[in-house]
Amino acid sequence: MVKKSLLVTIGLIIAICFTGNGFTEELTPQLCRAKAIAAAKLVEQNGEKAFDALKDPNGEFRFGNGAGYVWVQDLDAIMIMHPIKPSLDGKNLSKLQDTNGVLFFVAFNEIAEDSGAGWVGYLWPKPGEKDTSPKVSYVKLAKHGDKEYVIGSGIYDVTAENIKKLFPKDAIYED
Repeated sequence: MVKKSLLVTIGLIIAICFTGNGFTEELTPQLCRAKAIAAAKLVEQNGEKAFDALKDPNGEFRFGNGAGYVWVQDLDAIMIMHPIKPSLDGKNLSKLQDTNGVLFFVAFNEIAEDSGAGWVGYLWPKPGEKDTSPKVSYVKLAKHGDKEYVIGSGIYDVTAENIKKLFPKDAIYED
């Protein structure tokens, strides 16, 4: 009986620890969009001070059972903050392209500059895989002081066609 009570108690503690930090939410396009918008608002209010909250592994901007996150780049396609791959920080990603030749970091900037926010579809390997999968990212332009940032969040196995049905009024990058 003591073992059973102990196991139940440990289970409850684990459940409480993961509640509210995004590890109980399913990753969806709607969630990616909402988190990118919330992150952009935070950056607009606090500038670079917001980056710590955006990259906190236990914070609200790690979501979708741990698969979702937001990144920040500038309008020159320089990665400012990537919480999963900090090795990208400071790198110019303007030449990075998918297997169809889409320069997707350039596309992120184009849709953000032209429409303020929108979706970009591209092909990219999932973590740990070599073959590409469809992926879409929602990006939003955020301004703080004299700086402009593009805030984004993406999801695999969703196409631009899926996004058109879910968000018919949102801008979608088309090469």
